[in-house]
Amino acid sequence: MITFAQFSERLARGQLKNTAAVDDTNLGEICPEYEDTILSLTNQGLVDLSTRFPLITKQIDLTFVDSQYVYQLVQSNVGVFLDDAYTDVFEDNFVRVLDIWDADGKRHPHDTNGHIMTPVYNSLRFSASKMEELGEKVRIRYQSKHAGIDADANIDIPPNLETALQLFVASLYISHMNGPDHSAKGDSYFAAYLRHIGEDEQRNTSSVSEIQEDTRFNDRGFV
Repeated sequence: MITFAQFSERLARGQLKNTAAVDDTNLGEICPEYEDTILSLTNQGLVDLSTRFPLITKQIDLTFVDSQYVYQLVQSNVGVFLDDAYTDVFEDNFVRVLDIWDADGKRHPHDTNGHIMTPVYNSLRFSASKMEELGEKVRIRYQSKHAGIDADANIDIPPNLETALQLFVASLYISHMNGPDHSAKGDSYFAAYLRHIGEDEQRNTSSVSEIQEDTRFNDRGFV
C-alpha cells in the first residue's frame, strides 16, 4: 500500500519528470496546479485495473420475491430484495457476479445451464425451478470497482500493479498534450501498461485469481 503522495512522487521522478506537471525546483513533486489532473487520472486507472482484475470482491444477500425472476443489483434495491445488513455495504461500484451460494454454502454456477443467467452485467435471472431449489435467499459474491480516492488517501492495490498504474496515468497525461511526439510517447506508455497487466494476469503475480476460495460465506453465513 502506498499513499497518493508517494505515488505522485514516483511519477514525478519517473514517467512525468520532463513534463510541465513536475516542479522544476523539486523534481519529486507534482506542481499544485496539476495535482487534481493527476488525481483524476489515478482514479481512472484504479477503475480500469479493478474492472480488469477482481482486486476487490464483496458479498450481498438476495431474497427472492414471489413471481419475480429478474433481480437488478443496484444500490436502489438494497432494502427491497438486496440486504447488506450481514455482508459488505453495497454501493454502486458493481462490476460483475463472481459466485452464488445457497443457505447451505453450496456454490451454484451461473451462465452455464440456463437456470441462473446474467441478461445484463448487473442483473440476475433465475428460473422458477432454480428459485424453488435455492430456497428463500442466496448470497452473491461480486467484483467491485475501486472507490475514488482523494489526495490524502492510500492506494490499496497489489504491489506489482503499482507500476501498471503509473504507466496508465502517464500514458493518458502525455497523450493529452499537444503534438505527435506526445501522442506517440503516450501510446508507448499505454502499450507498456497493457503488456504489464497481461504478464501479471498470465502469471497471476498479484494473486487475484477468481478461483481462489473465498471463506467469508462460512465465516458469516446467513443470519
